[in-house]
Amino acid sequence: MTSGGSARSERYLYERLSEKLFQQLCNALLVLQFPDVSCFPVGQKDGGRDAVRKEGQKPGVIYQVKWSKDAVKNPVTWLAATIKEETKNIERLVAEGATAYVLMTCIAGTSAPGTGRMDKLDAELAEYSKQFGIPMTCWWRADIDARVESAPRELVWSFSEMLAGQDAVRYVIEADKIAAHEQTLRRLLLSLIATQWEEDAKVKFRQVEMDTYNLLDLYVDVEAVRIAKPRNAAPKPAVTTIHIPDDDDPLPRPPVHQYLVDGTLTPEEEQALGGAAQYLLNATQPLILVRGEPGQGKSTLAQYLCQLHRAAFLPEGEYFAGPRPKRAVSAPRLPLRVDLRDYARWCSGEDPFAEDEARSPRRRRPRPQPTLEKFLAHLIAARSNGADVGVDAVIDVISRFPMLVVLDGLDEVAHQDARKRIVREIDEFAARLGAGATAPQLIVTTRPNASGLAEPSADKFETIALVPLSPDLRAAYLRKWADARGLRGMARRALEGTFRHRSIEPHIAQLADNPMQLTILLYLIQKRGDSVPDGRTQLFRAYMETFLDRESEKSRSVHEHRDDLEEVTAYLGWHLQASAETDPAAGRVPTRAVRKAILNYLDDVEKDTTLVDDLFTAVTDRVWALTSKVQGTFEFDIQTMREYFAASYLWGYAGADLRGFDKSTILGELVRRAYWLNTCRFFAGFANPNELSGLVDVLEEEFDGRQRPMQVRLAAWTLLQDGVFARQTRAQKRATRLFADDLSVRLIDDALRDKRAFTYPNRAVRALAEDRGAGHLVSLLLEKTKADPNHNLGPTRISLATQIGADIHEWWLPHMAAAAGSQNELAWLRCGIPFRGAARLKPDEVARLRLNSTEAAEVAISCGLKAPTGSPLEQKLIRAVLDGHCSEASLTAATGVAGDLIKVLAPWRFLSRARKHPDGAHRVSVGHRFVVGISDQSREVAQRRLRDYEPSFDRVLSAMRVGRGQAGTTSMWSDTARELATLYGPCWLATEIAVIGAASPDSLWTTGGTITRGAEPFGPDPDYGKLLQESRFNRSNADWWKHHFDTYADALSRASWCLALIAVASEPVVLSNLERLDAAVTAMPAEMQRALSLSSSRLGVARLGRRIRPDVLRRAGSFSTLTAMLVAHHSLETNRKLDELQGLTDQQLAEMGRFGVAGWPGLRGLSARMFKLPSAELLDGLRAHGHDAVVGLEGQRGPLPQSLLLSILESPADYPMAWVLAAEQRVAFSFRDRPLAQVAEAWFPRLG
Repeated sequence: MTSGGSARSERYLYERLSEKLFQQLCNALLVLQFPDVSCFPVGQKDGGRDAVRKEGQKPGVIYQVKWSKDAVKNPVTWLAATIKEETKNIERLVAEGATAYVLMTCIAGTSAPGTGRMDKLDAELAEYSKQFGIPMTCWWRADIDARVESAPRELVWSFSEMLAGQDAVRYVIEADKIAAHEQTLRRLLLSLIATQWEEDAKVKFRQVEMDTYNLLDLYVDVEAVRIAKPRNAAPKPAVTTIHIPDDDDPLPRPPVHQYLVDGTLTPEEEQALGGAAQYLLNATQPLILVRGEPGQGKSTLAQYLCQLHRAAFLPEGEYFAGPRPKRAVSAPRLPLRVDLRDYARWCSGEDPFAEDEARSPRRRRPRPQPTLEKFLAHLIAARSNGADVGVDAVIDVISRFPMLVVLDGLDEVAHQDARKRIVREIDEFAARLGAGATAPQLIVTTRPNASGLAEPSADKFETIALVPLSPDLRAAYLRKWADARGLRGMARRALEGTFRHRSIEPHIAQLADNPMQLTILLYLIQKRGDSVPDGRTQLFRAYMETFLDRESEKSRSVHEHRDDLEEVTAYLGWHLQASAETDPAAGRVPTRAVRKAILNYLDDVEKDTTLVDDLFTAVTDRVWALTSKVQGTFEFDIQTMREYFAASYLWGYAGADLRGFDKSTILGELVRRAYWLNTCRFFAGFANPNELSGLVDVLEEEFDGRQRPMQVRLAAWTLLQDGVFARQTRAQKRATRLFADDLSVRLIDDALRDKRAFTYPNRAVRALAEDRGAGHLVSLLLEKTKADPNHNLGPTRISLATQIGADIHEWWLPHMAAAAGSQNELAWLRCGIPFRGAARLKPDEVARLRLNSTEAAEVAISCGLKAPTGSPLEQKLIRAVLDGHCSEASLTAATGVAGDLIKVLAPWRFLSRARKHPDGAHRVSVGHRFVVGISDQSREVAQRRLRDYEPSFDRVLSAMRVGRGQAGTTSMWSDTARELATLYGPCWLATEIAVIGAASPDSLWTTGGTITRGAEPFGPDPDYGKLLQESRFNRSNADWWKHHFDTYADALSRASWCLALIAVASEPVVLSNLERLDAAVTAMPAEMQRALSLSSSRLGVARLGRRIRPDVLRRAGSFSTLTAMLVAHHSLETNRKLDELQGLTDQQLAEMGRFGVAGWPGLRGLSARMFKLPSAELLDGLRAHGHDAVVGLEGQRGPLPQSLLLSILESPADYPMAWVLAAEQRVAFSFRDRPLAQVAEAWFPRLG
């Protein structure tokens, strides 16, 4: 270009944009080039930056936009003046870590060498670069033009005011086409929304006359708890902006999310989420799995959530079924609700939306590549008057609009292979959704899963569970139910009084905590007053009797054929439930198939076949057992009702033609099958007292059979919860005794603590009521603990007893008092941890405690022990904390000076501060207790007590705070360790804190802190500030490490040297010092080895410093087990698949088990080898790590012989829990039960 060229381009007329629009354009161009750039709001004070490309936590590259509508007489002077005006801001940004500064302007530059605007401004910017110490550049108009040229057409057309010439012509021509496409898309989406609004506007429960009532009039927001966070998702700031329920609803608002410095929630906040809909409206995780018991309201929640979002899209002034929500969603999403049963049918080759689709005699062909996008296109077309909708349109909608996709009813896909396929498609669909401001929210609903059936990836999905209705929510629902039914005056008062009176009874209260059961209960109270049953099966049976009594009075057909009607309805429940086990499409059948099923049944049982029409009409129109959701087809409106009728049929008619048929054999088939669990509950509930003993006989056989260990126990536990055996004391005691064996104790305790299957978290009633087996089971568990307190499962038995509601303080205290000072002291303290029993020991009993072992102090603190102030025991506990032996004690139980020290100085707190931006890897569980999770209030109380106990402790607290000029430096770790040593003398806790600071990333923290001139980093009086600084400065200096190893030979110095070397030194230095490391650790006393291994393990799991390559680990394998383990802590990636640890022997991996939780590398290595080449020797290695060891085995594949798996299940107290669960799942999946319909052929010989 010549110097005489135009000073402006004419292709893009930026002057026609406003200042705000031009800045928005520049921001959009920046995001295209640098997706991680942060753009600041337009038109607000920005501190001298319109956009920032951060580098870690530092500002990085600063972008400042300058726009002018009119021609600028002297652009160089104008732009240079801009920089001068921003001097203070630029200086501040540089001090905060800015590395470059870029001006972006609509002014055109000229390019004459030396005299053009571009060269002149470059000269000015060079001077400013020297002044501020960072490079400064300018993007002129030509630079902006070039970026606009390469930008997507949609972005450029968003700023149509700047278009000129052919660009403007092209916009006019093609924008009309785009507008037409957009209009078509708009009509399509509005049609879909309107159709699904109509489908979801009413309550879907015809059997209790609820299907005419508006969903929004009856909905109460069932509360939820978080079960698990997605393992691979970085936490995001919580957002709480919407509160939907009506003003008079007694619903708690979601708790305020207060994040710790590492981004995780405290344990208290991690549980309760408030109302499920409320939470899902504000959820920051885009992928969520919602679990709920049968009738708990999963599908109703899906309806309600979608309706809230749909309301924002419905045109005003047009009629739509039902009222609109009283409050609008502030950030609506385009909702799509999918019945996964329909998706499964579509995958199998059927059209779930076709009217009365005839079943082909030929086998349907599964669809190739049945992606969810293809099905959504089919769904949208079916719900939009048959419009032509392609996959491209679906992808376009998902990529452009904020979407809510609800996949409802995963549990209704029963066949194992079909479910795996559906889950695989869900995971792949989730992976394609992407991220960003318009990233869709994907919600999947299902029942609890205790049988290892496929579920969406735990790496990606957050899992929440619906919990039982609280008393307040039950009362709110009662009011809404009464309002909907128009109950007033005396009738309403009678309903409320009866419900209030009967709800005092624990079993009625348990029935009422489930929304479906509560609905039936209220219906029965209205119809029958106080005469309502207290059992689940009896509740449903009474409802059917009451309903049929009413219909008999209204319908002659029902009155005349009532028995036949009940039998046919039960048969249809069994027929459809059994068919759907193998074919997801079988849950919904064409009209003629229903008629044919009734006809065939009447013929098979030799009844009058002319009743087909009357019975069909009664079943579909009067009893409403079946409903038509798709024209020409019928299905059970609610799966629970189908399961009830299936159970009714099995109980009443199975084996009717067989002499001596034992109904209990049916129970044996039901308890093994997860799909039939709810039917099993109803089935057992039909039993009479004289039949219960036979049911227990079957359960005993199934427990011994080990075919489905978890599923059988879940089913039996649920039957106890339901009160099935409560009417026969001996039978109930026999059923309860089944759960006292070691395998049951481990499985049930783990499931209760993990809140997966056996009970609801935060439940208002016990997992087992006292009169439903809890008392007897607790007695059995306590007897076993008393007989052998040192048994591996002693604490687990006590934990289980506590979880099912037992208060065992009074039982434990005399046993603990008798054991104080004896060899059983530690065992009984461990047993007291679940309920913090030591807090209630008498002073003389506390005084007798010895706490001789290195782990005894941590166990005592976790048990709630508080030593008398000033006593030798208190000093022993404090010393144990300082020596690094109590860093993972339970903070909720910790008390006294020792406990307060842990609350304030726990190493995990310093590790979390060092990470700043956690990626979640440190939360991968290897057994460490992540003890940061206490509230700020609790920590402040502990700090106050420590100051009162020792005023000098205030210096430690001051050191922990970041002072002026210390931001971004390691001073917090350095100065805290120094002050701790000043107060208590050199100690391991100070060493670990200092090494954490030394290992912290250079990209986040610069070296800082106080040191004492002439002091040494090791020795009898070490300066921990120097340890931090010099180990960082000399990480690659092999001579420095050799010098200090040779100079200081005391135990604490050697251990400190080892920890600093393994966590901070460069890899070549570690490699060159392996022999010294091995000499040091093998010479250490056992208690120092324990402290060192635990600290190294914490640092390694936190992935704070550099990682050591596997070849160094292989070299370490030629040294001691402890040396190899220390290197492995900093070599293995805990967030990746298991590593075999090549170069280490099986014996070394097994020996790592003696170091407790720090031995996790050995357990991971043995586990990896087991999946590759299993052997009895490797199994012995797993046993060496003990029952408390933790390892993640999710997704691991490989051959595992049945004999080895059964060895684990036969001795479950000896192996890590993960391996017990893996053995249970592998054994369960190795047994392929035939579909129940095939087994039942022997029970119904007359049915064709």
